[in-house]
Amino acid sequence: MISILIVSKKKDIPDYYVGAIKEYTKRLTRYCNLTMETIDSADELEPLVSSFHTIRVHTKGQALDSVSFSEQLQNLSTGGHSKIALILNMNYDADQSLSLSTLNLSPELSLVCMLEQIYRAFRIWYGEPYHK
Repeated sequence: MISILIVSKKKDIPDYYVGAIKEYTKRLTRYCNLTMETIDSADELEPLVSSFHTIRVHTKGQALDSVSFSEQLQNLSTGGHSKIALILNMNYDADQSLSLSTLNLSPELSLVCMLEQIYRAFRIWYGEPYHK
């Protein structure tokens, strides 16, 4: 089991995203400990992520397919990094970077997409069916 911290600057999330966020958060409870934090600046970030392997999620990050992302989470977990922080919509000098898309997504949509990809990664990891 791994812990995943999602850090984002966005505090006010429109209602039409809240349902999806709640659903993926609920689904992920069987696979990992998931927490989400909203912060105002990168200065507040360091104390939150000091013990985490950090991944900055932005348009110029490394593009992975779902299977590769699942393998990466699994390799991090089995390689001693059971705490992973995904940093969305914020400039931060992370351990690595990842791209959800080369398109610019709204902060809210980025969060929903990240949750869906984490859920998909765990389904792949555990050999459970998922949609392609």
